[in-house]
Amino acid sequence: MRIMNDDMQTRNEAQLKKLIGLWQGGRPESPSSYPSWIAEGLVLIGDFSGIQNFVFRPVPGAGGAARRLRARSFRVSAYTELAARWCATQLRANQPRVLFSGGGRFLINCTLPPDWETAVVKLQQEIDEWAWRTFEGELVFHLAAAKAEGYQIPWDGLYDALDRRRGHALQGALSGSSGWKSGRFVRQAQKDEGRCDGCGMTRPVQQTSEQENLCWQCREDAKIGSKLVDVRYCRIMTNESAELQVENLGMEICSRKEGAAQAWLDVEDVTNNAEFWPLLRHVPVHAGAVLDFDQIAKYSQGKEGWLGYLRIDVDRTGKAFADVRGDPLRTWALSRFLHLFFAAQANAILSSGYPHIYAVFGGGDDIFVVGPWNELLEFALTLRSGFRRLTNDAITFSAGISLAKPREHILTKAWEAGDELEFAKNKPAHGRHCGRDQIRVLGVTLGWNDFGRLLEQAKQVKGWLESGEIPSRFLHQVLELHHRWTQARLNSPDRETPNLMRYRPLLYYQAQRNLSPGAASNWAHSLLHRPSDWPQVDFIIRYAMLASKRDREES
Repeated sequence: MRIMNDDMQTRNEAQLKKLIGLWQGGRPESPSSYPSWIAEGLVLIGDFSGIQNFVFRPVPGAGGAARRLRARSFRVSAYTELAARWCATQLRANQPRVLFSGGGRFLINCTLPPDWETAVVKLQQEIDEWAWRTFEGELVFHLAAAKAEGYQIPWDGLYDALDRRRGHALQGALSGSSGWKSGRFVRQAQKDEGRCDGCGMTRPVQQTSEQENLCWQCREDAKIGSKLVDVRYCRIMTNESAELQVENLGMEICSRKEGAAQAWLDVEDVTNNAEFWPLLRHVPVHAGAVLDFDQIAKYSQGKEGWLGYLRIDVDRTGKAFADVRGDPLRTWALSRFLHLFFAAQANAILSSGYPHIYAVFGGGDDIFVVGPWNELLEFALTLRSGFRRLTNDAITFSAGISLAKPREHILTKAWEAGDELEFAKNKPAHGRHCGRDQIRVLGVTLGWNDFGRLLEQAKQVKGWLESGEIPSRFLHQVLELHHRWTQARLNSPDRETPNLMRYRPLLYYQAQRNLSPGAASNWAHSLLHRPSDWPQVDFIIRYAMLASKRDREES
């Protein structure tokens, strides 16, 4: 399996390099997979709203929460693909081509239909009705369009139209020619209604074999989540009873190609008679069974069994797309590069070296995974190294990690990881002048180059702690000194004061008192020098103490 995934990484990387060349304008020829562009035509953008709340609705602690979480993140990708294909089908007389589709958004280019504005309104009305029937307002889909003028994507017109549309969410379902459809704002109580143990919503529920009361949606999510473990293909078909449905267009999850299909999607590789549809789908498995969050937490280093929640997002994506000045080919290449990297390449990396990490979603320009906290640090560094090797820092990403016990609500932890991510994007680490291209973890913001070096040093300190070369009391004392130093820096950011320098004699005293001569003592004394690891020593110590196998009382 590892050989296969390593080979897949190599093939993905070759394709990614070609896309980088196209994005940066160094390859004038268009590849066969590029859908081409119709000048003086229509451009239609589709955009899902409410994705985060929808995906993170499953309640931790309920049996099968991981399966339902996996299913909901897949639904977003599937519905985006189906909505794009459905819109293209409705516009089939106008030679539609999908420029990109993924991460809750798609872009379609076609010849200009007669009375195109009315045609777009009709599409939106039908999409609104479908979204209301399917999600009851939890997930909303917006359509907007603008005329293309030459070989440029009319982004200004599209975003203006999209902003206007967002102000009238679900208008096609909730209002008509005679005003509001008031009956849709209040739903009558139904038989067997109760609180769903899976999502927390009040809906008709049924008790499962696991003694859970689940609504229809959560029972379907559990089925889809189970099937995703063995997914290889997705079948697109015109069928009103498919597992996933957008109007009359459906999708079925398959382990092999069987039966008639309008199209086959291969989630793993480029194959004959199937379109490559990269999907981040890695899940931890042991003895043929998918691990739940409690089981995943047991693979964490240390005594406490912490789970980590890692969110990664590309820096200044809007600027990167703006810099291609609406060029359709370069836009297609950048979009495809980001989606391929955060879906297919990330999946191959997880499968090869990080078996205990659970992928929630990935694609577009971001990724969210859950796993043993220490493995997430290694994975983030590996992913960043691969991204930098391809882009040479022409585009970067930032990351944020939060920690929690396995039964805390994933939506809360996702928000916390998102807050850490925003901190990394906006607040420069020590010695840097701007945010972005950073990671924030264990309460510390670090540039990626420093992070790799400091992570290795933290592992060494952890080893000294476990061997007894460094007593835990010394590390606590250093943390307290660092806290006081940080406060002094905040109080006097532009000059050195006695309070700012006070840590040095105190640190020397504690090192002399607590440490015997040797490597650990040498490292501690190195913190007195300039430059040194002192500004980031809080990360080193927190990592070492969290990862240590010593009992809590000892460390």
